[in-house]
Amino acid sequence: MNRSGIRVSSAVIAFVAAVLVLTGCASGGGSPTTSPTTSASPSESPSPTPTPTPTASASVTLPTDCNNLATPATWQAAVGDMTLQSNGEGFVRPAPEGATLALGCDWIVGDATGMLLLISTATPEAVTAAVADLPAQGYTCQVSDDFGADFCVLPGQGTDTEEMIVARDGVWIYLSTVNRNGRAFLSEIVESIFG
Repeated sequence: MNRSGIRVSSAVIAFVAAVLVLTGCASGGGSPTTSPTTSASPSESPSPTPTPTPTASASVTLPTDCNNLATPATWQAAVGDMTLQSNGEGFVRPAPEGATLALGCDWIVGDATGMLLLISTATPEAVTAAVADLPAQGYTCQVSDDFGADFCVLPGQGTDTEEMIVARDGVWIYLSTVNRNGRAFLSEIVESIFG
């Protein structure tokens, strides 16, 4: 788990640095396009250059450990009896274009109960575009008064089986639950991220 935490932290730092330098990001190692720069002679003042919008606002705090999410009581009620199976890589779920996985947690217990949490970052524009595409996939979306973010839900076939997405400030939080209510867990995770 430590190696994963270091990798996630390094990936987040590298991603934020890349956003400040690059005008576009794509997963898979495509060639980035750099922002044009201007130079001025010593006698001229350089014209101000716009500051790029960072992927996530300065007030965003992304979690780095699947075992340290929400309050202990809420974590225990949500996933305390489950086994952490993977870091969430390899799951294909709705996500913004160019999204980078910051934290993935895949918990299961028994044959039919589990939760999948995927927290990703992308440009705010990509997040907005991805939210706009969700209703075509069956999601119902609205702005949440609780966390001032887009909240989208896709009901599943069974009890406490649903997919939920919270999107705000370049952060995309996906939680899928099967036979387990994850709403309080998601609410506390979102609150810890956006303060």
